[in-house]
Amino acid sequence: MLGATQAYMSRPSRAFCLDVARALVVGGALAACSSAPVQERTQGNGGSSGSGSGSGGMSGSGPSTGGGSGVGGASGGAGGVGGVGSGGAGPGGTGGTGGPNTAPGFQNLAPSMGAPLDPQGATALTPAAPTGWGWYPIDGAICRDGSPLGIFVHFTSSDKLYVYFEGGGACTNLGFCNFNPPNVNKVISGDGQTVIGSALGVIDGRQQPGVFELGVVHGIFDTASATNPFKDWNGVYVPYCTGDVHSGTRTNATVPGVTTPQQFVGHSNVQKILGRVVPTFKDKVNRVVVTGASAGSYGAALNFSMIQDSFGSVRVDALLDSGPPFSDQYMPVCMQKRWRDTWGLNDALPPDCTDCRAADGGNLTTALSNFLMQKHPNSTIALISSMQDEIIRLFFAMGLNNCASFDTADPVAIGVTLGAGLFPAADYTAGLNELRTTYAATGRFATYFLGGANITFHQHVWRPRFTDATAGTVTIAQFTSDFLNGQMSQLGP
Repeated sequence: MLGATQAYMSRPSRAFCLDVARALVVGGALAACSSAPVQERTQGNGGSSGSGSGSGGMSGSGPSTGGGSGVGGASGGAGGVGGVGSGGAGPGGTGGTGGPNTAPGFQNLAPSMGAPLDPQGATALTPAAPTGWGWYPIDGAICRDGSPLGIFVHFTSSDKLYVYFEGGGACTNLGFCNFNPPNVNKVISGDGQTVIGSALGVIDGRQQPGVFELGVVHGIFDTASATNPFKDWNGVYVPYCTGDVHSGTRTNATVPGVTTPQQFVGHSNVQKILGRVVPTFKDKVNRVVVTGASAGSYGAALNFSMIQDSFGSVRVDALLDSGPPFSDQYMPVCMQKRWRDTWGLNDALPPDCTDCRAADGGNLTTALSNFLMQKHPNSTIALISSMQDEIIRLFFAMGLNNCASFDTADPVAIGVTLGAGLFPAADYTAGLNELRTTYAATGRFATYFLGGANITFHQHVWRPRFTDATAGTVTIAQFTSDFLNGQMSQLGP
């Protein structure tokens, strides 16, 4: 791991960057070299408000006036959040010293802050919310069908907070959009563990903790389990209804085979959610863990820097479940490009990550990770995955044969082949092994890989097997507890 002097005083050589880039931990916590130039810096004042050009937006023209100053780190102020004009969001200002969790000189991605949530002010639901949780609508946040979005919040007296991003597929063509909830009152059928088990696609049901367990909470949501390391923590549950791994920036987008325009606004939703969650908890907690499963795992990773910037001096770490950030060798480049284009991912990436927008669409996780490691030098990440996760292999199948079937691929048709049409299991396993082999040396990356009877199963942190010893010689719960205490274990096959 780079020392503070090495990280901040001078830019490493190109050869060093290429070597260390192999030692990234992707998606929201770790990397080795920044694509942004680094110069010697001394402690300074906070940056000025951002002033962005409208050309940075998806469409339209005209200037975007910079907003007010952003959330500052412990040692100094940060740049202002860029304003939004007819041409899109402008970049924020450049910050001064960034505090203990953000290196100096990077743009602050914290959105505008609103009023804190009232623990006694949750909106009543029928049927009632899960015990201990309250529903809070978030003004301006919407699902891909345009319906309103909110969050569930669990308040405790703890000085810790986790933020969980729900999963549920991705909207990329007609077939796969039919397997992605378009609003918060739709869920994936079955228990989200196998392809065949979810063959009915989307059904009626409210997204909430315990939704896939017949209303019974397990894993990280189980406050009665003595072995759950999060049992006493405050919690935020973010439903998933934008089809864009919580990271899109496109309104009225078109999707092959889908007749109605789609609102891929996951990134702006997260901004609005943070605008209420951060004022609620920032002064009350000293640790935050951002987590998620499946699409929620990718969403937790892609939004990580914005979350850490928003919490400032409060350290944020990542616990990613069933969303491995593979290199281009194991994540088809054409698929990455289609994701970028369909959902507008490029506009959700940090503006000062100059290498994050490769022309061919690839290098998404590698470039972002290089940037994030230098920007957030204290963050750590844990990755949990089965060795042949068939749900992620289903979605990666769209990238096979240079995305030849991307527009027409049908998850049901792929699923009934009983594995023949999925992304190859051997390649998936190799991708996981590459992650572990390459990144364990950073000292900031932990892995728990499942084999045996669990080798193809999807999503783990909210299931009974989170605390079940049959998932491995050490439970996932114990692995997570060790991770939270600074132990970077490498467990499983």
